[in-house]
Amino acid sequence: MNITPSLLYRLSGIAVVVAFVFNLIGGTLHPVVGGWAHSVEALSEPFNPYAQYLLLIGTLLQFLGLPAVYVWVSRKTGLLGLIGFALYFFGGMLVILPHLTVEAFVSVPIAAKHETAHFLIPTDDSLFADPAFQNLQLFAGLVFMVSMLIIGIALLKSRAVPLWIGAVMTLGGLILLTPIPQAPVLSGLVTEIPRGLAIAAIGVLMIKGNSSGADTRGLQSSSRVDVATR
Repeated sequence: MNITPSLLYRLSGIAVVVAFVFNLIGGTLHPVVGGWAHSVEALSEPFNPYAQYLLLIGTLLQFLGLPAVYVWVSRKTGLLGLIGFALYFFGGMLVILPHLTVEAFVSVPIAAKHETAHFLIPTDDSLFADPAFQNLQLFAGLVFMVSMLIIGIALLKSRAVPLWIGAVMTLGGLILLTPIPQAPVLSGLVTEIPRGLAIAAIGVLMIKGNSSGADTRGLQSSSRVDVATR
């Protein structure tokens, strides 16, 4: 089997599309009780830790396909795109994965032990009382949201993809920066659609082999080599 650039693009496109589906399901199933998503009551609800497992798998799949998504649009988005995607990757790695890991493998098991849960789980919806963890979540979260604005602007300016994809990414960053009260289902939609829809849309273009944003010279050269060696 020849591992060609076009195959890697399609596999990465599939990864980010599946990631969006997993994250959307996990986000909408994530319990919210009384306006809190990480209280003892919320963490004790059904679908925990399965909602977090879906979100973890989806996030890992998105980050697996993200480098190819960037390469797909890199020729047109230039330095601004590079900065945006780098911040998106590192911000997401530092805010989303640690948050979901602590929630799924620490907070949910503690919440199941009701006799100690209220002493160990913070009452401010922060998951973990350590100031260093909370500061990391705050800083990385801001970096992640700003990165979405940068990517969205880069996509809009470059026309590397249809304009609506850049608009969705930009609007998504603004939505995540807006303090919106937490509610069942709604919170999942407000979080997962902004951070996943635009990336998944680019993934669909990659699966279809649409070359509007990608540097196709490498793909064409690879195809000629494949044909010549058969």
